[in-house]
Amino acid sequence: MIYFYLAVLLIPMLIIKKRKKEDGQIMDSYSTTCLKGLICIYVMLHNIGLDYEANTPIVEAICEHTGGIGVGIFFFLSAYGITRSYQKNGNKYLLKLIFVNCTKLFLISFVINLMIYFVYHQGQFETTDLFLRLFNLDLFNDFNRMNRHGWYIPTIIGMYLIFALVYFVCSKLKTDKKFLIAGFIMAFLAIAFRIGALIADKGGMYTREMPCFAIGCIYAMYYDKINKLFDKYFYQGLVLFIIAIIIGLFVFEPVGAYGACLLIILVSQRITYKNQTMHFLGKICIYLYLFVHFTQLGLQPYRENQYWWTLTNLGLGLILSLLLHLFFYLVFEGIKKIKKLFVKETDALI
Repeated sequence: MIYFYLAVLLIPMLIIKKRKKEDGQIMDSYSTTCLKGLICIYVMLHNIGLDYEANTPIVEAICEHTGGIGVGIFFFLSAYGITRSYQKNGNKYLLKLIFVNCTKLFLISFVINLMIYFVYHQGQFETTDLFLRLFNLDLFNDFNRMNRHGWYIPTIIGMYLIFALVYFVCSKLKTDKKFLIAGFIMAFLAIAFRIGALIADKGGMYTREMPCFAIGCIYAMYYDKINKLFDKYFYQGLVLFIIAIIIGLFVFEPVGAYGACLLIILVSQRITYKNQTMHFLGKICIYLYLFVHFTQLGLQPYRENQYWWTLTNLGLGLILSLLLHLFFYLVFEGIKKIKKLFVKETDALI
């Protein structure tokens, strides 16, 4: 698997460009979507590589912890994106976050879980157990889940709901520091969930990168100040954050995730990310991520050659993701048209 990781390391060279004044906002929506596409590839390779033993301790460290660091970056980018959207649209965005974003995530995951059940596990579960597995409420079953990677869905939905609650409550505070308070509440809750998971010995793998979500919130709220600080101390930060990533790979994974998020902010002061392919992969990254387990189950008999097996998993996952993305695009566009038609008819009656 290490050869695939090294090959993918060349991809950033294809999507990064030196930042110019006319490039506008640092870490704009297009760039962060490109980053999601790139990180998704790393996480997919990590998940596919879990079925193989590493040859050396260095290879093992890279293959074992790249996925966790990648998930931390996803938490960071998601929090950054929704916080920036909240800044632009206020509390009305929180309704969209809950009823649109969370619903889409739920539906996509549910359909993929149904596909896994009917293709590979039909008739194997009792009704209650099946219900829990289809809705990803089996996230504490270690790797004995309907979708090995489905734990991400209830985790990120839960974080979105907490974000909506915290920011709605804090918006009512009569203080200029209300959003600073909100950011630190998110950080406190992330740390509290992590400590609680360790004490209960449940959900450790789902909570260890949660502080990355808080990093995204705080960066979005103090965007200008943090950018100025990171630009001023660029080289010092570069050394510090690379050391943090190395610590994450070989000692304590969450430190690597936090360092990777801060490194992205840092290097974004000098470069930008522009690539249509990566941008599209970023838009369908949740499909790609969730379909890995489906393709792994189907291709198990052919895993002797790990390189061809990996490429086949990636290719088949991409095809299925495109098809399901098209399906949901047509569904959601149809809902929008029906909604507009309903609104017009209502206005006409008034």
